[in-house]
Amino acid sequence: MGVGGGVILVPLLVHAQRRTQHEAHGTSLAFIIVTSIVAGASYLRAQHLDVALAGQLALGAVFGVLLGARIARGMTAQRLRRAFGIVVLLVAVRILALPPHPVPGGALWSPPWEVLLGAGVGVLAGLLGVGGGTILVPILVLLQRVDQHTAQGVSLLMIVPTALVGAWRYARHGHLVPGMLPPLMAGGAAGALLGASLAHSINTPMLSRLFALFLLPVGAQMVWSRPRRSATVPGSTGPMGGST
Repeated sequence: MGVGGGVILVPLLVHAQRRTQHEAHGTSLAFIIVTSIVAGASYLRAQHLDVALAGQLALGAVFGVLLGARIARGMTAQRLRRAFGIVVLLVAVRILALPPHPVPGGALWSPPWEVLLGAGVGVLAGLLGVGGGTILVPILVLLQRVDQHTAQGVSLLMIVPTALVGAWRYARHGHLVPGMLPPLMAGGAAGALLGASLAHSINTPMLSRLFALFLLPVGAQMVWSRPRRSATVPGSTGPMGGST
């Protein structure tokens, strides 16, 4: 789906592994680095990737994710998470009801606007512990008329530096579980390779519909699940909360 996997991994770490919200965010961002590299390489080989567009988005995202991670340290983002979940659900319904029609080369925005978009996606990534593809892919597909395969490839490439910077920021404050990463990354790499291979074999309209169906449970989980509050960490600014 071109989203790195954080939207699935974060709630699993919180509710199944009983990790704090911030530990889930930091561990998820580290995990996403590997899945995005492996899947992104597959999209690049299949020529489903606009490197220039991904670079513009990443330029803004690496700064945005630092801001988002900083904000997340001292707040609970439950309202933001629910609002984001509602948007995700609406996007899913929009794609299913009226499938997007890409145009050759897309209707791309000017580079400054792409950098600004990347910054916004980065802020969400830092706040929610995800790579940002859940919101970036629909924007590229619905507003910039990029085909689904290319949008997913661009998302994966943009996610790599975003997740790297975000994971570093969370790790600095002890919100990362290193012992979980080797098995998670090994499984994630294998899954990412398989998922990317499957995506290349699916035509664009069907892939768009599958992406919309993927968004439905993701949005529902964001709207209705409760985040698990983190314990106060020495030297922190206050209670730690977060959002899936």
